[in-house]
Amino acid sequence: MTEEKIDGATLEQELREVLGRRADALVARDLDALKRLLGDELTYVNSHGDLWSKADYLKAVEAGALRWERQWVDELVVRGYGDVAVVTCRVHDVGTWEGEAFQAVFRSTQVYVRRSGAWVYVAGQTGSLAQGG
Repeated sequence: MTEEKIDGATLEQELREVLGRRADALVARDLDALKRLLGDELTYVNSHGDLWSKADYLKAVEAGALRWERQWVDELVVRGYGDVAVVTCRVHDVGTWEGEAFQAVFRSTQVYVRRSGAWVYVAGQTGSLAQGG
């Protein structure tokens, strides 16, 4: 795949940075940062098959039943289509769910749209992977 150049950086580098900022915001439970990173029309299907809007996503983070200690991605593939980027990756989560520690790995597809020079997350779906997947 040929990487699209954007102001001297590759599309993959830009999206990797955006994913890092979203992970940092989840760990910090920084709702203001998440509000900027999520599109108002966000449609997200979590690993349980639940459909979330931006409000649902923010509410889940704010409620705190799920708390991230760390999140990172690997196996990142980014495809650009003008002001739209499709990201596929593995997402690694370490945290607690209702007070119980967990570690999990997911496969995720995420769609980002560039608005006023910033990438926002507008659609995505995450599925659980078997241990070691």
